[in-house]
Amino acid sequence: MPKMSMTMEFGTLVEWLVDVGGQVRNGDAIAVVTTDKVDMEVESVVDGTLEEVLAEPGDEVPVGQPIAYLMSEAEDLLGDLFAGAPEPEVAAAPAAEAAPAVAAAAPVAVAGDSTERPRVVPLARRLAAEAGIDLHEVTPSGPGLTIRARDVRDAIAARQAAPAAPAAAPAATAAPVQSAPAPTEPGALLGDAKTRRMRIATAKVMDATAVIPQFTAYRVLDLSRLAKARKASLQGVSWTSILVRAYAMVLREYPQLNGFWTSQGVQGNAHVGVSLAVDTPTGLLAPVLADPDKVTLRELDRQVRELAVAARNGQITSAQLSGGTGTVSNLGGMGVDRFNALLTPPQSTALSLGAVATRPVFSEDGGVAPQVCCEVGLTIDHRTADGADAARALQTMQEFLEDPFLLLA
Repeated sequence: MPKMSMTMEFGTLVEWLVDVGGQVRNGDAIAVVTTDKVDMEVESVVDGTLEEVLAEPGDEVPVGQPIAYLMSEAEDLLGDLFAGAPEPEVAAAPAAEAAPAVAAAAPVAVAGDSTERPRVVPLARRLAAEAGIDLHEVTPSGPGLTIRARDVRDAIAARQAAPAAPAAAPAATAAPVQSAPAPTEPGALLGDAKTRRMRIATAKVMDATAVIPQFTAYRVLDLSRLAKARKASLQGVSWTSILVRAYAMVLREYPQLNGFWTSQGVQGNAHVGVSLAVDTPTGLLAPVLADPDKVTLRELDRQVRELAVAARNGQITSAQLSGGTGTVSNLGGMGVDRFNALLTPPQSTALSLGAVATRPVFSEDGGVAPQVCCEVGLTIDHRTADGADAARALQTMQEFLEDPFLLLA
């Protein structure tokens, strides 16, 4: 089982993409593994033959434990599978010796075929067939111009983004028949396998957060000055991007809130990583924006939009889910004004964003004036900080938002 992220300890095998006895080539995919809520293709680092499978779909396997045996004449059978982690010394295997392997795929070239066929990993071929994609029109990115699953997903996304041609009306049309949803059998598990894996991964995080002493401080943020700047120099930038940047600036200002709790005290982080909660068809994903206070606001806005699209299309990598030091969750677009965001261990804070709206506000003299505002909730780990710390952080966030030049700096 390869290490696909710095925090990965286990991986769950989803499916094998090649049968035992199949020939494999360096860079081909052999299996799909899920970790951190993301399905990842596992690729071979050598040429050879898949001799034996040790893990079955659904098995949870620790990093470093064999999932299959590969027969190969290559000297380096492990390549960089454990990059980023302490790498054990591995003796070179003799020629044609069976050794632990993690990737393979059957070659697609057909002997005697006069027409050159593209090299395709099995998962990519299946995705293309399901979506009706011509593989000759897909741009390969794998070794030896091999078409990988991500190439097919990119082609599907490009086709969906293109304007659809109007279809010719048939001579006679029958009224569409809508079938009623199949009734759920008593005791049956809901959702497909991927959705259930997502719920299980989320449950593991929530089980851990349940033992953390945490509370939420709420505040209505005045966005009136910023709203004027947004119509001018910040035109087109989303409120989510603006508030993510302000939150990142607060985490940078208060190292205590950007750190995490250990048995010896609060350990700081040298970077700021904002996990952005994204609602996807299979459940919640929280890809990470690295140091969002160190890029321009427009660049951050581009990253936020691209990350959200990638998450919804299932194109987030395991690495993009690592490095978060705080989380932003936004339900304002669904009409929610206020909610409590739970912590994601080991992070010490989570920021909830309600709807941005213009509301009547009373002034000190009793007058009423419109104000663009948003109610936010800052949840903190009580072991790393106190209520007064949360209040000061929200006050600082308000000060940042009242000065558009600070956000643009």
